[in-house]
Amino acid sequence: MIQAHIDQLRQSGSETGHVEFAEHMVRALTDGLSALDAPPRDDGFWRGWADDQATIGKLRDDATGRLDRDPSGREARWALGVRELGGGANDGGLSFLGPEIGADPTVVTDAVVIADRVVRQIGLAVTQELREACGHADRRTLEALAHTDGGRAASIAPRVLDGSPFVGA
Repeated sequence: MIQAHIDQLRQSGSETGHVEFAEHMVRALTDGLSALDAPPRDDGFWRGWADDQATIGKLRDDATGRLDRDPSGREARWALGVRELGGGANDGGLSFLGPEIGADPTVVTDAVVIADRVVRQIGLAVTQELREACGHADRRTLEALAHTDGGRAASIAPRVLDGSPFVGA
């Protein structure tokens, strides 16, 4: 199951031309699984599970718990987002990226890639989800990023924030 999730992320990256982004998502997933696997098996988290194997399903519960305890937990937030992205969630995990964009506006590039993947591979409109995620960032910072090398994704964010639909990158 885990390898299938990783393979799906990589295939999606290849199909959409975002191979580097896909590898970033694979790292986020494996980091999240490593954090899940780290506590000893007598830790309270493991009570009630049929086995003590780290799985994608358990990752959701573990990362959600870690995020509840520490809302600024980047690793847990990325693990949840990539789980949604790889699992075909309607928003591709965008709902988890808003605080990340607020803390580091360059993450808007990842958000635009995710939105592009959802539009191109699933066929769903994610304008509102992208707008909400980008709304966590300082607009002036996004506009400044848009004028830098590689600022194409950042140039999309202000337009989406102004009400333009996102149709793909």
